[in-house]
Amino acid sequence: MSAVSEIMSDRKVVTIGADSGMTARHAAELMVKNRISSVIVIDDKGQPVGVITEHDLLKKVSTKDIPASRVGIEEIMSSPAITIMAYDSVDTAARVMTKSKIKRLVVLEADNRIAGIVSVTDIVRNLAKVLTDDYKRYRSLRFAIELAE
Repeated sequence: MSAVSEIMSDRKVVTIGADSGMTARHAAELMVKNRISSVIVIDDKGQPVGVITEHDLLKKVSTKDIPASRVGIEEIMSSPAITIMAYDSVDTAARVMTKSKIKRLVVLEADNRIAGIVSVTDIVRNLAKVLTDDYKRYRSLRFAIELAE
């Protein structure tokens, strides 16, 4: 079974300081600028305390017709940030996501530094590769068995 670090996206992790005074508008601008769907909110020690996703912006800002420049990030972030270690298995990540009903996890190194984000998309991409490889292996075995008969 693959480790989370092997399948997580290699995209740059974007963070916002929890006490930075930034707003939902700032978070949205960061997401658009970096072409990402989430931003990690960190404390003054660089530890993840929450995550702001596109869904959070839609649900907690847009649908309530509140100007995004008036909503602090601490008001919309999903907290606490749910994390997983880089060496944990993909299976473990999938179980944590399913149990928590979320689509991404913050990945931490052994020293608790943020290593990246693993998403449902990363897991599906990995599963598709595993299934394709298994199918190819099965086809070659079937061919070998037919030759032996």
